Amino acid sequence: MTDVHREQAVVIGAGLAGLAAAVYLQKHGVSVQVIEAQDRVGGRVHSMSQHGGNKEAGGTYIGAGYKSVIGAAKNHGIKLIDVTPTLEFFREQELVLNGEIIRQSQWPSHPANPFPEKDKSLMPWNYNRVLTVRKNPLTSPEQWLDTDQAYNDISLYEWMKGLGLSDDAISLAYGMNVSFGSNAHDVSALLMFFRAAFSSTQRKYSQNGIIGFTALNGVQRIPEAMASALKKETHLGKVVKSIDDNGRLIEIRCADDTLYKTHHVICSLPLGALRNVAINPPLSELQRQAILEVPSQPTTQVFMAHKSKFWESDGLKPSMFTDGVAGMIAAARNGDNPTEVTSFTAWIMGSNAKYLDTLPTEEAGKVIIQAIEAVRPSARGQLEFLGLKSWGADPFARGGWAYFRPGQITRFCKAMHLPHGKVHFCGEHLSIANRGMEGAMESGERAAQEIIDKG
Repeated sequence: MTDVHREQAVVIGAGLAGLAAAVYLQKHGVSVQVIEAQDRVGGRVHSMSQHGGNKEAGGTYIGAGYKSVIGAAKNHGIKLIDVTPTLEFFREQELVLNGEIIRQSQWPSHPANPFPEKDKSLMPWNYNRVLTVRKNPLTSPEQWLDTDQAYNDISLYEWMKGLGLSDDAISLAYGMNVSFGSNAHDVSALLMFFRAAFSSTQRKYSQNGIIGFTALNGVQRIPEAMASALKKETHLGKVVKSIDDNGRLIEIRCADDTLYKTHHVICSLPLGALRNVAINPPLSELQRQAILEVPSQPTTQVFMAHKSKFWESDGLKPSMFTDGVAGMIAAARNGDNPTEVTSFTAWIMGSNAKYLDTLPTEEAGKVIIQAIEAVRPSARGQLEFLGLKSWGADPFARGGWAYFRPGQITRFCKAMHLPHGKVHFCGEHLSIANRGMEGAMESGERAAQEIIDKG
């Protein structure tokens, strides 16, 4: 028998974007019901305490300028912890190329360094960021969607080539475990300018030397608190299959045959999950193509415990940035002493993350540990696999975050931001001036305001 709910407004998805929209609607007197496919709230903010401590699988750190996220934490009584003392250690990592460990002090004069003379001291994982800040045509983040920036919606490779960089330099500057796509051909330079402008703006908000925060007992406590503040309890396990607007009401049908009838809908689903939802009347052709074609980044985190301080025996830094399947191996410091390594997380992006998705979980963990041991003998037998989180394999995410290929910003972004009748959209992929968690909340509040403006 169909379970029917009649609501003034329904928000689909209980991540930060959806919850920000729901809280905003409730604040403005709109009765709202949030529905979520998973058995928890938070979306791609996920604190995995089952692996000991708080292994953040999404929404790792809160920037000092994340006004909405910080405001939500304070409004809902979530204690924030300054992580600045630990962030400095992220700069201390060894480079691994072709199975060789290269210390940062060795890199400027190393024969494998293809960067221009003035930039040889820059590490590969930082070089593309430095370049996009140095040469950024944007004076503020939101300018990335201006029509006069369309000429920058080219591949990052084309833009870097225009700076006179060699193919080898481009491959190292944007080809090792990158955040968007697999290489510089896959991503729009305009997206990278947006990221750089956002990062530069964030640094201006740093006060008293504080760079960022985490939340006591995990960042997921923030969306949990937001959900608890809603008058109506979030309905979990509601996998949306269709959204139908009959001209009077919108009907949302779920896989368990639950039916929601409502006047307004805010859909915060990631693009990969939205592909599985039938929407009637059909979306515009550009909106449909955007949902099908805008990619999300394959992202996998492998969590490991250590049996000894093996880095002390070889004299190398505990963290490494590699050109292999292990990606970036980060030493976490989540205890009271910021100098003490508490665990390790390997961050694997792009094609290597896709490869891990083809393996059983335990086998994937073994592959990563073996890759680390192959370049670092002191680590042999010293790492223990705890678990992993693949966002690419997650059916409700299909990737860690959306990104835009060359030409897609100009082609799709304007259409993506438009409501479809009474159905409004939000999510980190629809942020305008912010990125990540802050961008998600920005988009949620904007979608809610669209409904309020309609009256």
